Amino acid sequence: MEERSLRSHVLDLIGSFLYKEKFPSYPYLIEGMLNLIDSTSSYREEGEELYPEIFITNKIKSVLETIPFCKNVQIDRKSASVKEFSNALKLCAPLSRNGWVIYINVEAGHISYGVVSSEISELSPTFRTQAVGELSQNGDEYCIAYLQNVGNKTVLLQGSEASALICLTLNSKGVAHGQSLNRLCASISQDISPKYKDVSQSYFEKLIGATLIVGHGSLIGVVKDSDENILALKQRHGDGIYFSKPIDMHELLVASEEEKTREACTSNRLFSSLLGSMLNHDGMTVLTTSGKVLGYHIFVKPHGGEEADIVGGARTRAFEIMKSSSCFECCFYKSQDGNEKIWSIDDAQ
Repeated sequence: MEERSLRSHVLDLIGSFLYKEKFPSYPYLIEGMLNLIDSTSSYREEGEELYPEIFITNKIKSVLETIPFCKNVQIDRKSASVKEFSNALKLCAPLSRNGWVIYINVEAGHISYGVVSSEISELSPTFRTQAVGELSQNGDEYCIAYLQNVGNKTVLLQGSEASALICLTLNSKGVAHGQSLNRLCASISQDISPKYKDVSQSYFEKLIGATLIVGHGSLIGVVKDSDENILALKQRHGDGIYFSKPIDMHELLVASEEEKTREACTSNRLFSSLLGSMLNHDGMTVLTTSGKVLGYHIFVKPHGGEEADIVGGARTRAFEIMKSSSCFECCFYKSQDGNEKIWSIDDAQ
């Protein structure tokens, strides 16, 4: 009889990852990380779903020295064991929000853990970007592993050299995390001035990415920022809330960055929170190619026989109608179970 175990596959994957990242061969480490991955894939505390970000390293002091403006709070230091990983998660997961990330520092005989943050404004790059992403300054000084539930019982495991998506469900096919988000936010930022284009794209990736992880499905449309295109959009998809004055997220970002006043920073934070809430509302949220929010709670309806050949749920059908409506530069869909789809006007050419 052939026997296959998801547990054994994931253990092998973790072992290979740790080898590539040159982690020390501590006897508790592989099992400890397996417990973290299993727990974070669907983690709840007192009925609330939590999506903690976690990084594991062998030299926490060296990590913090490479990341500017880093603040940290150590919660505890205990004798090393597999069980202590679960204790670290239970104590720190409720704290891992609003820019705070869990760290676990592993030694031969001890584990220390707590939370860290490197944010000084809404425009600050994420801790992940600075620790294992394009802004990482790690050479051979330390080993590092980042993990987070990215939705649909799928956990991202990323290091300086290796990465993996670990899908712990059998009901759907995983997607390459981050690729759709990058394309979406590039479209939202495409007509922003060159001086702020990159920082705006990074900002939207951070905001929308965090919103999508905790949300239960989204539809996002990006329209060319011109009176003609916006009028055509409203005529074709008129059932929803359009603002008489669009929310200019780019303008808020520039004011926050250049004025550096409390009022400007607070306005940016408040409107960022508002956009996050809109993205998790029923219906479609629409932004322009220059970072303006035009409206939300917009329901996508078929014209004529558009829906006849479309198979799937309500969001799937809406996404296909958006693609064919000739109104959008980019369309993004995420289902309640975590599957993502993206389309841009370049795909049609």
